[in-house]
Amino acid sequence: MKFSKEINKYTSLIIVLSVLLAISLIAGATFAWFASTDRENTTITLGDPVVVNIVEQTDGTILPDGAELPFVINNAKLLPGMQIKTYASVRFQESRTPALLRVKLNVSVESSGASSSEVAELTENLRNQIIDKALKFDPEDYSLPLWVLDSTTGWWYYTAGESLDNNDTKNTLVKAIDCSTGPVIDFLNPYTRGQNIIFPTTVDNKFADSKVTFWFSVQAIQAKIPVSEDDTTGAFVTTTIRNVEHVFTEAFAGSDSNI
Repeated sequence: MKFSKEINKYTSLIIVLSVLLAISLIAGATFAWFASTDRENTTITLGDPVVVNIVEQTDGTILPDGAELPFVINNAKLLPGMQIKTYASVRFQESRTPALLRVKLNVSVESSGASSSEVAELTENLRNQIIDKALKFDPEDYSLPLWVLDSTTGWWYYTAGESLDNNDTKNTLVKAIDCSTGPVIDFLNPYTRGQNIIFPTTVDNKFADSKVTFWFSVQAIQAKIPVSEDDTTGAFVTTTIRNVEHVFTEAFAGSDSNI
């Protein structure tokens, strides 16, 4: 009888242990997952700003704000027949953002002795020389100007000598400039291209002590321009003068560069 009780005792213990083992196995199975995890970060870096500066002669030194356009006169006074070395050039800040560029070089004449018509004639002569020199960027090939003049606004657009439309100036393609190396873009370079302005020999005593001022302005915008504010396809406009002039105008509304 005693032996039977001992058997029942151990049997009950075995049963209890079996139940506990089964619970343990079930619990263990509950936490044994085939699992994996991963994480990826996507960082979008916005483009750099477009920054352009007027530079001093051929060394590319940036002029301070408000500096006058430099030109060299080998005398204390400007005399008829003298060459005016108008070095008009710009430098871009190094940037990942390609840019479009336009410039304006204008001239004004102030005289107390000459008549208004004589002042207008001298001014027109100097302006025509600027146009003539700007169109002749390559001494060996004058047929491909780097710049195209929009005569309706007076702005010159940088085209790098490509896609000139002789039938419709505003349909000319404005060239995108790679700014990654901080390039210097010349408008007039008397040192390497002979683009000097000659003070007319027809000027006489009436213009003594007159003041001749050259005004140089530059504007630059990003080269990738969305088709519209609502466009969701990532489409960009073709950068003809007609397509981009309103973007320049809007970007620099009220600016002192709009001479």
